Amino acid sequence: MIQTSWARFTRHTSLAALLMTAMALTGSAAIASSQPDKASGPIQDFDWLYDQSLLKDDDDDDDDDDDDDREGGAVQIQQNRTTTTTTTTVSQTRYTDLVTNYWASDFIYRLSAIEVVEGFPSGAFLPSNNLTQAQFAAMVARAFDRPSVRQPVMIRNLSSSYWAYQSIQSAYSMGFINLSNGTFNPNASLTRLDMLISLARGLGITQVSSGQSVDQLLSVFTDASSIPTQHRVVIAALVERGILVNYPQLRTLNLTQTVSRAEACGFMYQSLAYLGRVEAVQSAYIVNSTNLSNVINTNTTTTTTTTNQNSVEVDDDDDDDDDDDDEGRRRNCNQGIGNGAEGCDPGNSRPRGGSNDEGGRTPGNRP
Repeated sequence: MIQTSWARFTRHTSLAALLMTAMALTGSAAIASSQPDKASGPIQDFDWLYDQSLLKDDDDDDDDDDDDDREGGAVQIQQNRTTTTTTTTVSQTRYTDLVTNYWASDFIYRLSAIEVVEGFPSGAFLPSNNLTQAQFAAMVARAFDRPSVRQPVMIRNLSSSYWAYQSIQSAYSMGFINLSNGTFNPNASLTRLDMLISLARGLGITQVSSGQSVDQLLSVFTDASSIPTQHRVVIAALVERGILVNYPQLRTLNLTQTVSRAEACGFMYQSLAYLGRVEAVQSAYIVNSTNLSNVINTNTTTTTTTTNQNSVEVDDDDDDDDDDDDEGRRRNCNQGIGNGAEGCDPGNSRPRGGSNDEGGRTPGNRP
């Protein structure tokens, strides 16, 4: 059939036309043989489509569009969407009664971000309010995932529908809080000592682990004598681990003072930092070696300077001698020293001579 058709074609076509057809067929074959073998399998690249202007890069990503048809490009797009969603869905809570420079704002907002604490429906946090037992139990249950040291028990005076019931059971099971004959007072406040001892008990902090002694660790506090004897080791161990936060005076413990919600956030955050659960923050009120060293060095420098200034001897009497006869009379004392190694009388025995520790007057000066 093909031969018959070709014969008819040649019979009715001129020789010139035949020659032109033959040349066209020969050229096509040569072009085909010079092209890479694109049909040997799946298309591996798109350069030849660009050469023929059959594929155009019409997007805005400055690439060659070939990644739009590959799995890698699709994964990258999905990752970008996930990141964007995470960024937009996580919002930072802002409390109406906390300013940026509030001393405990860093502790509060960081704990709020990980849902350990929350504010009130009004939008306030009420940082100066006393922390209640129920609020403390809720903080513990949210912050820690410690092994149970005892079985949960029924709380006789609380309904199981009470908002903090499960938290109280959890805090009890982990050993942070105790019950009194199976009852719990959720609205009672805690002292700073109560909360610190509870944290130490739940975290298993019982001993000092560094080379420093208990007395050395506690000697920096002006009210160290107020620490109950049975709790001195535990408080020293908490100091050693950087869990204490003292505001406004770094060297004052105020253990009998009721703990505020802000102070509780400081203790709780530092406990998590000690466990490595959160990153460390910088605060002038964290009791650590750096802050205490700065305070002690400052006090030492001030005392030394004052002592040197007041140790200059001046012959200010009228007997024209070198004041050696003043040895028989009462000598004035340096400010703030009192009955020290100098053996001087601070002047407390006379109305005009009260020491600066008892009224702020310079010893020996007349009213």
